Amino acid sequence: MKVLEIMRRIKGFSTPLGGVDWDLPLPQRDVAEKVVVYLEDRRVLTMSRAVMHAVEEPDHCVASVLQIRETLTQILMEPDTGDDLAENLKAMRAACRRFLDAVGPNHSGHVRGRFQSATFGAALGELRAVFGIQLGVIAARYKLELSEELAAILPASDTDDE
Repeated sequence: MKVLEIMRRIKGFSTPLGGVDWDLPLPQRDVAEKVVVYLEDRRVLTMSRAVMHAVEEPDHCVASVLQIRETLTQILMEPDTGDDLAENLKAMRAACRRFLDAVGPNHSGHVRGRFQSATFGAALGELRAVFGIQLGVIAARYKLELSEELAAILPASDTDDE
């Protein structure tokens, strides 16, 4: 058993003269995996456009993006996020802000007309594109597998058949 594995299992020790406790931070790969697992369950990123128009309301999408942005901010505050992963998360968080700016301050009812629906669709497409690129980088860097749903938002490869 490696020293780090032993240290992960033991959180401290005590002696008659005192004790020592410690918590080892999660390695960056674990933080990256936590992000991927969280995003797998975000329907705003993974639902097909046809299904979303039939099932989702724009208000639900906005609420989900707000929640994603908040969660990314919390993860960025973790001490073991690391600079590389932090850059990916900041890019995703910026995409959330752009999406929210595009759909406007009046999220409810604001996306009902044809023009607003097109604006909403374009903003959603941009959000998914940025997340797809960043998730691709994260998955490659930390050797993580992505679910089918998240893999669907990755950029197409140059070798994909048309």
